[in-house]
Amino acid sequence: MDFNIISPMAVTDAELTASNIPEDDHPEWDAGTTYAAGDKVISTASHRIYESMQAGNLGNDPVADDGSWWLDLKATNRWSAFDNRRSNKASRADEITYSIVPTQDCDAISLFGLTAGAVRIEVWDGAASIYDETFVMADTGHVVSVYTYLFGGIVYSRQKVLNGFPGYIGHRIDITISAVGATAEVGHIVLGRNHLLGTVLNLPRIDFVSHSRKGYDDFGDEILVKRGSTRKVDVSLVVPTIQAPRVMDIVAEVDGLATAFYASGSGPNFGLEGLGFLDDHGQPLDVAGESVFPLILKTLK
Repeated sequence: MDFNIISPMAVTDAELTASNIPEDDHPEWDAGTTYAAGDKVISTASHRIYESMQAGNLGNDPVADDGSWWLDLKATNRWSAFDNRRSNKASRADEITYSIVPTQDCDAISLFGLTAGAVRIEVWDGAASIYDETFVMADTGHVVSVYTYLFGGIVYSRQKVLNGFPGYIGHRIDITISAVGATAEVGHIVLGRNHLLGTVLNLPRIDFVSHSRKGYDDFGDEILVKRGSTRKVDVSLVVPTIQAPRVMDIVAEVDGLATAFYASGSGPNFGLEGLGFLDDHGQPLDVAGESVFPLILKTLK
């Protein structure tokens, strides 16, 4: 089983050329309008939603504000798929479409937080379609008995990783996320270059990390505050020592970035797949030929 990461490409106005999600979550901020406390606006420059913190809010640009007048809430619906979070999802009835023109070579894509029956990826070289694949998202991994097969209902995969498609500079990549008769959703989309780091040693570890907390009310009774969860993935990779500089350069390149990672091979990946960031790491070197590279990744909510 091989371990891969996708070095993410930035998606800005230059790359995102079209989407069927309008950017109309709230009115656009207007310098001549006086806003009351609690009023919400958007900025199509920053693609963010802001909430007024005070009454009499006039002439204060939310993009330049230091937090005195405006609270930066989150990305707009259209741009929620590129805000480095899974929990803030882009959504639209029936179908979501994005058209992206990469400004760097891009041979991999990973989609997280999906609610979809199917995902279609098309690549265009001018007017010529050079790649077109549709992936049905039904997940049979939850079928563990005849009962669950008959009565368990349809379970859909929440993420999809794809590599090896021809997303070169100037090509157009069309992404279609379909949920006919329901609300299509996607939490985050990573596009970029796929890198194979090494071979996974046996006994990788996946830890469930709860962010819920226990508090107390005025009478001393316990209150459970649910705050979601993340995962910590601890793997050891076998890497030819001669490739150690390459691996360390790749790890340094994605440091501090929302990075997709996944295991590949002929068998199941056992849950070694996610959106996260690299924790502190080191690489012991065995000059005899192969080194064991411990790697820890923490997923993002």
